[in-house]
Amino acid sequence: MSPTLRLVARRTFAAPQVRSFQTSRIAFVGKESALHNEDRAEEAERVKHEQIRKQKEGKGEWHDELASDSESIIKADRGEAGKSTSETIKELQKEGEKMANKKK
Repeated sequence: MSPTLRLVARRTFAAPQVRSFQTSRIAFVGKESALHNEDRAEEAERVKHEQIRKQKEGKGEWHDELASDSESIIKADRGEAGKSTSETIKELQKEGEKMANKKK
């Protein structure tokens, strides 16, 4: 056997690491649906301070305003949103009416 083949046979082959062509932008805004909202930073900061104040008082709770859309959807699917189904349906109906009135 040639010296080169012996050297290759002795070494273990390590697969090269492959870089992904996929990149993503990190967005610190919370809701994906609020990406282009100019007042989002102030709103998130206000809600965050309110949440911290309530946690210090021992009254911490879920704030949908700080969660991403994905987190809100998962929480709702699990039934952990803190609202009853009838309350949620009424809120969705009101939002639907508002959206319909905006489009007119």
